Amino acid sequence: MIDIHSHILFGVDDGAKDYEESVKMLKEARKAGFDTIIATPHVKRAHFDKSAVKESMGRLRPVAESIGINLIQGYEYNISALADDSIEGAMEYCTEGTKTILLEMNGTQIVSNWERIVIHFQREGADIIIAHPERYPILYSNHDIVSRMLEVGCKLQVDLAVMLQRGLFNKEKTFVKSLLRNNCVRWAASDAHNAEDYKYFAEAFRKYADQSMCTASRNSYSELIK
Repeated sequence: MIDIHSHILFGVDDGAKDYEESVKMLKEARKAGFDTIIATPHVKRAHFDKSAVKESMGRLRPVAESIGINLIQGYEYNISALADDSIEGAMEYCTEGTKTILLEMNGTQIVSNWERIVIHFQREGADIIIAHPERYPILYSNHDIVSRMLEVGCKLQVDLAVMLQRGLFNKEKTFVKSLLRNNCVRWAASDAHNAEDYKYFAEAFRKYADQSMCTASRNSYSELIK
């Protein structure tokens, strides 16, 4: 199983705070069933310093290999970074060995020109994965945007732990349920920021995963490369 969205690298964003926490996350991820993790630190500005990412990855990769996890470099690219960046520049933040971009919208907002941006990415050969659509409230009632995202070739990645949230009127959980029911979800990920998040993912996976999602055959690194 592959986790395509994880803030497992220490000292680079709001994810793992130190090396020890990263190692704990690796161990919990392995318990949850993952054998591949794409580390996706936040990129929220055009001039992103990759040196800390490189250092963290260099220290963690040997540890990951020792416990049976293939750690791959990726990024979570926020669409607001394009204010000072070009599409060509953003392509530097594809998942390692691929032309896949994990694209995050700005806060809870969907920018009005999102489709034009996606098309520009696609002209550069990019494959777009929309990170956690359940965080964008406009999608709850505007299903036309969801349909259009799928029509233009975007893939949707949900945070599966949302399914553990309680409350009869929990809109995020209700929306994810709707996406799953209508076969709109291509990827379910952890979006883990600490070791506890992998425990939550494992619990959600046991309760809610089925053969239509989260399977090794569908969520494969080779698919990202293609």
